Amino acid sequence: MAGVAAVSALAGGILLARPARSMQAVYLKRIAGTMALSFALILAIFAWGLERIQG
Repeated sequence: MAGVAAVSALAGGILLARPARSMQAVYLKRIAGTMALSFALILAIFAWGLERIQG
């Protein structure tokens, strides 16, 4: 689960770092990058919580 979070964070970073070719691409890039980074953060917190509960 932590691996999926890391890959999602990497994908979000790549999406945000790529240049946009149009104004529509700028907005799509922001939305998709933010969604990927949010997914990574939520999944990482969930994985950390499971590890903490497990002991």
